[in-house]
Amino acid sequence: MCPFFFIILFLFALSFAEEQKSEADKRADLLGTVQISRVHSLDEVKGSYKSPRRAMFMSLLVPGSGQFYVGGQPRYIRGAFYLAEEIALITGLYYHTIYKYDKQVKQYRNHADKYFIIEKYEKDMNGAIPQDNGDNNIEAFQLHYGSGREDYCTAIYGQRAGGSNSKCVPFKDGLNFYDQNKEQITSKPSAFYSAIASENFILGWEGTVINPEAGSEIYLGNYVPLIKGESEYYNKYISMRKKATDLADRQAIFLGAIILNHIVSAIDAALSAKAHNNSLYEEKVSFLDKFRLGSNLNAGENYRAEAVVVYLF
Repeated sequence: MCPFFFIILFLFALSFAEEQKSEADKRADLLGTVQISRVHSLDEVKGSYKSPRRAMFMSLLVPGSGQFYVGGQPRYIRGAFYLAEEIALITGLYYHTIYKYDKQVKQYRNHADKYFIIEKYEKDMNGAIPQDNGDNNIEAFQLHYGSGREDYCTAIYGQRAGGSNSKCVPFKDGLNFYDQNKEQITSKPSAFYSAIASENFILGWEGTVINPEAGSEIYLGNYVPLIKGESEYYNKYISMRKKATDLADRQAIFLGAIILNHIVSAIDAALSAKAHNNSLYEEKVSFLDKFRLGSNLNAGENYRAEAVVVYLF
C-alpha cells in the first residue's frame, strides 16, 4: 500500500504545482521559446497577450480594427488612418461610379431621346437603299450599314423583331415594320442607346442629311460615309457616353485601392500584435547595463591579475 500512497501523493503534488504556475509562465508556454532577460507579469502596464491572427482577421474585415485591438498610441493613430482611408475610398466609389455615373447616363439618354429620331432614321435608310440594281447590291448595303441593326430592333420591339425571319432588320422592310409597330415603342433599354452610338445610325440624328455624293457609290454596292461632314448632336452623344464609361472604369481603381487597404492593414495589425507580445518578454537595458566586468587573479608562483570590460551589443 505504501508505494501506491507515495505515487498518489506525487501526482497530487505535481497537479498542485501545475496550478501554481504564474501567469507569465503560461504566456511563455503559449508563445513558445523566446530569448528573454526578464518576464513581465500580466498586470504590468505593457498589457496582455494579443493574438496576431485575430488582429490580422479583424483588420482584414474592417481596416484599423486590428490596430485598435492591439492598443497603444502609435497603433491607434495607424488604425484611425486605415479606417479613415476606408471611409474615403468607399465614399469615392459611390460618388464616382454610382452617383456621377448614373447622372451621366441619364444625361446622355435624355440627349438621345431628344435628338435621335427613329422615324427619320428608318425613312433616310430606306431612301438610301440602291434601287433597281439587283439583290446583290441591296445585300451589300445591308452588310455595310446593318451592323448593330438586330440589337436595335430587339431593343425597341422585343425579341420577335430579331432572328432570320425578321421584318425589322432588313432595311427594305424596316420602314414598313416601324409604321406598323411604332405605337408599341414604350421604353428604350440600354441596348438601344448602345446601338445608336454606331456611325451606322447617324442618319437618325436631327439635322443630318444623306451625303449627295454617296448615291453613286451606294448604287454600286460600295461603302461610303452616309453624311458629309459631322453631326453635332451625334458627337456630343459620343462624348457624353465616353464620360460615363470613364466613370465606370474608375470602379476598378477604387475597388483595387479598397482591397489593398484591407491587406496592408491586416499585415500591419499582425506585425503590431507580434511586436506587442515581444515587448511583454523583453526589457529595455540601459547603456550602462550593457557593460560586463570580469577579473582573474592568480596568486601562485607567477602572480598575475587580469581585468576585462565587455560591451554587449
